[in-house]
Amino acid sequence: MNYVTNDTVTDVLGADWGAAGNEQQAVLMANAWLNEQRLPTYADDVPNEILAAGAYIAKEVIAGNMYQGRKDGLITSKSVKAGSVSSSKTYASGVDGQAMSAGESMALVLIKPFKICTPIVVPLGRF
Repeated sequence: MNYVTNDTVTDVLGADWGAAGNEQQAVLMANAWLNEQRLPTYADDVPNEILAAGAYIAKEVIAGNMYQGRKDGLITSKSVKAGSVSSSKTYASGVDGQAMSAGESMALVLIKPFKICTPIVVPLGRF
């Protein structure tokens, strides 16, 4: 589904939002990101929060902050030692191991109420 268009991103961010890059590619990548987020399909009116989230993602694409090889991500463990100075950090692997831009974080906050949660089904009976 295409949640956002060049026009909707322009409405949210202003006319010069894509001055530094390829607007069509940014909108395509923003829609791909939104489709990955398990959002409902809307026939007519997409909520403004989802449109704004798509705009933030398109802006991050233009800035080069999305779908890049990122250096640091979530730290899963950290240790510090005072005597003889020591430091250690362990980063998460996979998606959690990727750093997240401010725009992507904002987009996730905006779409959170709209995400579809599927219940976990646990079979009952003998195994």
